[in-house]
Amino acid sequence: MAIRLAPEPPRRNAPFDQEPGFYPDAGLWMYGNVRLLGAVLASVPLALGRPYQTPSEFDQIERETELSVLGGKVIVTGIHSPAHQRSAIVPLRWGAPRILVLSGGFHHHLGPNLKEEPFRAARLWRYQFDERTDLVISRRAPDKLPTFAQFNPTVDRLIQRITTRQVPGLLFEART
Repeated sequence: MAIRLAPEPPRRNAPFDQEPGFYPDAGLWMYGNVRLLGAVLASVPLALGRPYQTPSEFDQIERETELSVLGGKVIVTGIHSPAHQRSAIVPLRWGAPRILVLSGGFHHHLGPNLKEEPFRAARLWRYQFDERTDLVISRRAPDKLPTFAQFNPTVDRLIQRITTRQVPGLLFEART
């Protein structure tokens, strides 16, 4: 009986802001400004965990996100639910960076050239994704399809783990 060895993790050929790369220490794919992982990070708990929110909850999500952004924090959010999207747009309004956690590969969400904003409303604020400003993170390789759901507990857990620095092997320590 032959023993199967696990395949070697893909190797990175260029910095993360030039091409997507696998970061084996964290088991994640990243593309963009990885230095954001050294910033003070925040997420909005109300934007996580439920597929639907009320109009007043959307307003609260935007207010909490804005307070974090204006307080110098980098928002960590997803893109799949309307609540995630509300949180992801606020940094664009202020010209602030953000970290987006995706359920699929970067090519699906950012287009073949990795330049498209990942959802329509974001394109009103920025005409294309800026890998020098933002960071996208995924558990899936760049060409993999996403899970098509507005409620994704795996993405929500990863957002929380990144925000609270519970992902082993994150690149940078938090500033104080």
